[in-house]
Amino acid sequence: MACLLGAGLPAAAQPSGPAAAVVGTVVAPDGTPLPGASVRLRGTRYACASDAAGHYELLAVVPASYDLDVTFVGCEPLTRRLVLRPGQTLRLGLTLRPAAQELSTVQVQGQSEATTLRNGAQAVAVLDLRPYYGQAFGLTELVNRVPGVRIRQDGGLGSNANLSLNGLGGKQVRVFLDGIPLEFYGRGLGLNVLPVSLLERVEVYRGVTPVSLGADALGGALNVVTRREQFSYLDASYELSAFNTHKAALNGRYVLPASGFYVAGNGFYNRADNDYQVQAEVISPVGTPEKQTVRRFHDRFSSALGRVEIGWQDRLWADKLALTVFGAGVDKQLQHNVQMLQAYGAARYAETSAGAALSYQKTALRPGLDVRAYAGYTRVRGALTDTSRNIYNWDGRITERRSVSSGEIVGIGSLLALTSHTGMARLNATQALGVGRRLVANVLGSSFRRAGADAIIAARQERDYARDATTLRKLVAGLAYEHDWAGGRWGSSTAVKYFGYQSGGFGKQDSGLYLETRQARQWLGANQLLRWQPAPAWVLKGSYEYAARLPDEYELFGDGVLVRANPALQAETSHNANLEVRYARPTWSAEVGGFLRAADNVIYQPPSIRDTQNQNLLKARTLGAEAAVRYAPVPALSLTLNATYQDVRSRTPLGQSGAADARYFNARMPNLPYFFGNAEVQLSRANVGGAGRRLSAWYQASYVQAFYLYWATDGFAATKATIPGQLVQHLGLSYALAGERLTLSAEVHNLADAPAYDNFNVQRPGRSGHLKLRAFLRKSS
Repeated sequence: MACLLGAGLPAAAQPSGPAAAVVGTVVAPDGTPLPGASVRLRGTRYACASDAAGHYELLAVVPASYDLDVTFVGCEPLTRRLVLRPGQTLRLGLTLRPAAQELSTVQVQGQSEATTLRNGAQAVAVLDLRPYYGQAFGLTELVNRVPGVRIRQDGGLGSNANLSLNGLGGKQVRVFLDGIPLEFYGRGLGLNVLPVSLLERVEVYRGVTPVSLGADALGGALNVVTRREQFSYLDASYELSAFNTHKAALNGRYVLPASGFYVAGNGFYNRADNDYQVQAEVISPVGTPEKQTVRRFHDRFSSALGRVEIGWQDRLWADKLALTVFGAGVDKQLQHNVQMLQAYGAARYAETSAGAALSYQKTALRPGLDVRAYAGYTRVRGALTDTSRNIYNWDGRITERRSVSSGEIVGIGSLLALTSHTGMARLNATQALGVGRRLVANVLGSSFRRAGADAIIAARQERDYARDATTLRKLVAGLAYEHDWAGGRWGSSTAVKYFGYQSGGFGKQDSGLYLETRQARQWLGANQLLRWQPAPAWVLKGSYEYAARLPDEYELFGDGVLVRANPALQAETSHNANLEVRYARPTWSAEVGGFLRAADNVIYQPPSIRDTQNQNLLKARTLGAEAAVRYAPVPALSLTLNATYQDVRSRTPLGQSGAADARYFNARMPNLPYFFGNAEVQLSRANVGGAGRRLSAWYQASYVQAFYLYWATDGFAATKATIPGQLVQHLGLSYALAGERLTLSAEVHNLADAPAYDNFNVQRPGRSGHLKLRAFLRKSS
């Protein structure tokens, strides 16, 4: 914290005896620290800014009477009257309430830790999720509103979700939950099912992934941060929506302040029939295909999670020491193949996961040293059931029965059950080297082992390759030097990273044969970030990184359902560059950014009618730009608009991949959106129907330009397979009692019932209604 210890006392101040001091913390109403808050004794030079933990200190103060003024962007100012005695150290906790304008809507910005992130050298957007607790939007829908981000889904609730950021997608962009890779928890805890009310914010890192996350990512990362209130509370919600959709979530915490002991728990249950209407080729009684509107008949989905954390916080020996245990499950009917060209009526996939983790963190373990440690284990068991001999029509009728083969997906049938064991450990340390200088080190290691069995293969007395274990061990380490100078107007970060893995296993090839592959590989990476803040309203950032992204277990060994194994995959590497300019005023803000990605050995999953396999495409280059504007002329109204353009092209040298592929040099990569944007209007009025009550309304729209499924250089434009352009609109209304003790919202998603596609021929839900009730109870201090 930066303190000014000058004179300039008010007239009433009469120096007398030893100096006094005022120390404490500045926090939000939920206990979240507010770094960068201004704390000043009015009429004097005694002033400082709170640090990252919200702590402030006013030292060597002449004993007297003062007015203490506290201010923070987005919060109401606070004034306290103080009388300081000689030699006194006054410990004073300060709580700032959000200003009315911030309560009306919060977009891709933040307070406290979010403000620190945005003002740092990292290119990062922070999506505050707290304003959306009472709304029915899912996490994927909210994250899709961040500039540069697209999450594409295969259908309704619980369908596969593919994330892309600034032109790089799939596993190139890593997703974390509280700094731990999300895949550690199994499919029961994906972005497409996580309830918003269990989370605090989402951090979207563009281009350069922080050393502290320990990620082998090419284009950036998403870190989903769970709620960490320091008080006792209970938060429950229930949503009823179209297509027989039910979502229930429970989140709570009980704290014993005297001992620092706490118990926290959260859980959710989701289910949906996903029986929305789609256009499909239905086989008529005479055997001809006819385009008809039908309801999906075999797409029921359910998922559940329970998570309990016990531990201690704010002790001398630990800021936090916690043990977490969790269990999750997914049960999903499979409706169709990759391109929705064949209906399934019996195949299904189920998965259960369970695990435990121990975490520890401590600031100032020794002078200037902050430490965070994590160790965890997860067991995941997944089972595919695909034994039906029936051939289903899109209207749910059985049109034919196979006489020999069984199985809708595999062809010979499958009762594949796979069990995986994952262990993970992380150690993060930050050492202060003086004012504005620090070293950050992070090491993340993981071990994965998977094996199983297929009862149908065993019955045929053939070799069951599923019994042969597949293994993957990874180590990612990084060291960064961070430096702020010129009063914080300049900041930089310089880092080096190490990536290494060992893998072994069997993978089925196109020929039907199985290939055993074992390999051990390692790479080095480095990055440089620079930030300049010439004036309070302006921030300019630039960054560069050379990074590697290691293939994960599902890319190497498949998922046993629709993705075949490819154990020979190579790691991806990429040169990433970002440039960003941001200007912020109290009523409006704007930001513009440009990005470059030059990737090699890109892992690409080509579209396929039945199943698919990850492959290495040699080279790709992305050039793009994004812009966002927010305008709030009055506290009750805000408008936001953002757009992203990204040009992703193959840069494989001519002749390197054979003459057949020469025509694809510099061609736009297929099956990737290149222009999309979002718009949102938020209206909010306080004290409607009573003090503290709030009525809110919102309109949101998302647009995606049409793009081709296959290479643009092939075929004629009129006959190309195309994912059509689309504009999807949402409308909502909510009413909340004081303190959000009870909130009721009603929403209509896809208001115009527009045909919606993220992937070729795979239709998303049409118009749907949503009702959500949320109750929030907080224990009085």
